[in-house]
Amino acid sequence: MYPILLNSPLFRGLTLEELTLLFSQVKHQIRHFRTGELLAQAGDPVDKAILLMEGRLQGEMVDFAGNSLKIEELDPPQMVAAAFLYGPKSKFPVFLNAKTDGKIMIILKKEFTDMLSLESRVMVNYINIVSGKAQFLSGKITFLSLRTIKEKIAYYILQMVKSGGNNYVAIDQTQTNLAELFGVTRPSLSRTIQEMEKQDIFTWSRDNIVIKDLKKLNSILGR
Repeated sequence: MYPILLNSPLFRGLTLEELTLLFSQVKHQIRHFRTGELLAQAGDPVDKAILLMEGRLQGEMVDFAGNSLKIEELDPPQMVAAAFLYGPKSKFPVFLNAKTDGKIMIILKKEFTDMLSLESRVMVNYINIVSGKAQFLSGKITFLSLRTIKEKIAYYILQMVKSGGNNYVAIDQTQTNLAELFGVTRPSLSRTIQEMEKQDIFTWSRDNIVIKDLKKLNSILGR
């Protein structure tokens, strides 16, 4: 268990001995989950810290028509709903579904607060996680405000160019996964990608995108 947690951003900087000592002072439990299981619904209270130990979870928003939009996929050893554990509205913002079998560690809020008091490095790590989530959600809001598939593709690529610093970007998402992320159908996404390739904006292969006209890509977003 502890080797997994050592890789968690929450416990960055701690040694195995320090982590073992810390958990000897904090009550916690391990829970297993199955593929397809609903772990939380939007609006459920967040009254415990949840650390993903194994498997994959997915956060989804569902509108009044029953349409779902993938917000984020979580891989171990991430913390679940870290930004919603404290505050006046400590509720899950999305539905939390299991994409695979796995397990989570559960620490009740009071125990987690004690942990932050016991180890200042964990507190600083937690603050960094929450800040990162706030920045992620800010970007997500911007993304969801985009109306066309072409705009969403342009934004997605330009964000990767921004972090990578060149016109060649590697992608680790299939078009099916991206369609879920964009909230569109797979054929619609594929058709738009082909249209943009014909316009010599980029070439798109299975694992990379080569941008041919950065100016055109920016102009789609009015930049």
